[in-house]
Amino acid sequence: MDRFIHTALNSINMVKDNSFIRSNNLANNSVPGFRSDYHLKTAGTAFIETMDSHVTRGLAIKNNTNNFDASSGTLNETGNEMDVAIRGDGYFITEAATGNALSRRGDFSTNMDGQLINGSNATILDSNLQPIVIPPYRSIDFTQTGDIIIEPLNSEPGTREVVATLGLTMPTAPLKKFPDGEIRYTDGSPIVANQDVAVVNRYLEMSNVNLMEELVTSIEDQRVFEINLKLVKTAEDIDRGGSSLIRMPT
Repeated sequence: MDRFIHTALNSINMVKDNSFIRSNNLANNSVPGFRSDYHLKTAGTAFIETMDSHVTRGLAIKNNTNNFDASSGTLNETGNEMDVAIRGDGYFITEAATGNALSRRGDFSTNMDGQLINGSNATILDSNLQPIVIPPYRSIDFTQTGDIIIEPLNSEPGTREVVATLGLTMPTAPLKKFPDGEIRYTDGSPIVANQDVAVVNRYLEMSNVNLMEELVTSIEDQRVFEINLKLVKTAEDIDRGGSSLIRMPT
């Protein structure tokens, strides 16, 4: 009975955790370059082994490793000269409060200091992992290799100047999202620039959240929640029935 009730309650708790993950995915559906998080899974083999042992409670084990979907989102043409998208695999390198991080968000702009930032105010780093400062310009362009070319504000018309190169990298080890929401190497390895990544200007990558999948999973979780509530009620009925059998007659 103890196993019965606590297994059901543990499953209900996992459904609740999944609802938070799903809510976060849906809330960030319109955020450029967002990578959706995976829902929590149970380690079935470990669960069965626990049930076959002498342990009184067999609880589902969470495979909670902060995994995310690394597949690319849709590329939308915006015509905005400050929008940049990565074509294929790869990441921009950004500066975060707790160390450098990786991002696919390419809705760029400049802050008060002229530094290149994205829509979440993360500073974009160059190929030397230094903040990119954009001088005043009349026009700006990003080449396929990540070079930033401007027409300086006070220059002769047609003057072109390369001011920096976007810091790009191709992951060489497993990645995960950390508690601050930033993507880094799982083992904490330092991020190194690797310019073998292609970008496209005036395009923006959308999030890779699959709305239909989120909806279907939400329905499945609701069914799991209802089933486990019935299991708890059934366990209560069985417990009452067993108690009545051993109760002394009056």
